Amino acid sequence: MKQFIFYRKIILITGLLLTLAAAAVVLFPPDSAKDASFRGILILICLALLCGSLFLLDYLHRRYMDDLLEQLTLLIESLSGEEELHIFPETEDTLTSRLQHQLLKLRTILLAQNRMLSREKEQIKTMISDISHQIKTPVAAANTFAQLLCEEGISPEERTEYTATLQASLEKLTFLTNSLIKMSRLESGIIRLKPERNRLNDIVLQAVRSVYSKARDKNITITFDCDRIFEAQLDFNWTAEAVVNVLDNAVKYTPDGGMIRLQISEYPSYLRLDITDNGVGIPEAEQAKIFGRFYRGRYSAGVDGVGLGLYLTRNIISKQHGYIKVSSGRGGSTFSIFLKKD
Repeated sequence: MKQFIFYRKIILITGLLLTLAAAAVVLFPPDSAKDASFRGILILICLALLCGSLFLLDYLHRRYMDDLLEQLTLLIESLSGEEELHIFPETEDTLTSRLQHQLLKLRTILLAQNRMLSREKEQIKTMISDISHQIKTPVAAANTFAQLLCEEGISPEERTEYTATLQASLEKLTFLTNSLIKMSRLESGIIRLKPERNRLNDIVLQAVRSVYSKARDKNITITFDCDRIFEAQLDFNWTAEAVVNVLDNAVKYTPDGGMIRLQISEYPSYLRLDITDNGVGIPEAEQAKIFGRFYRGRYSAGVDGVGLGLYLTRNIISKQHGYIKVSSGRGGSTFSIFLKKD
């Protein structure tokens, strides 16, 4: 392309000189060119050379356009390739360089979107696999004990036991279904949180009432000492749901006779709710994973749950511009929920 620019300048200068020469012959003929026929021949020669220069310029222009289109084609084809291709020099402020920059920028965006779609596809596959695994156990148990209840000759004690197991399986299946519905609605944006001015104290008390019966069955003491009112822009029901999920886990993993303490602190922009238990604790290697979908730690064996509670909690809190973190040791765990005040 640089050669074309150089050749074009030479041709234009040559054409200009030929035009000037022809004009000079017409206007100021030399003594040797007084003869009209000789002057005509000179003019014709100059015009012929000028026409030749124009044809050559047209030919070079068409070659230039073909070369430019071919390079643009290569650049566009490279958008779907693995290697980033630079055809035009980036140091020059030309239309082609700017076009190349925009195309490469578009390529980067498309590659990022493809990677995101691939991750989402893998997440969907993993989620379907996890859901199938979670549903399979209670469905199989419910089917088995429903068939046992249909058998003749079973004792009243066996019927009571089978009925209780069937009911427990159905309750687990119902809980899993409800959790999946909440998760899908939150992620898809079907349900939108509506933050309003609410008392965090009331939300905490609502959550405590929801887990009180489970805590009482294990003789777990729940304390919430708060001598002032804390208010923030919160969706009452969904925030209560988030706190319930953390409290429910605390009750599950705290031994009989244990203790759970709730405390609210105030920062300039946030309210902090600490939920502390003296349970089994969370290994440091798992603390970054517990908020993932369907994740269950090493101490969750034999404990009811599907691994969606903390995942839902994190989503609910983050949708209200807050965040949650955990610190844990052998003496228990503390979940800290940070909620925006305004």
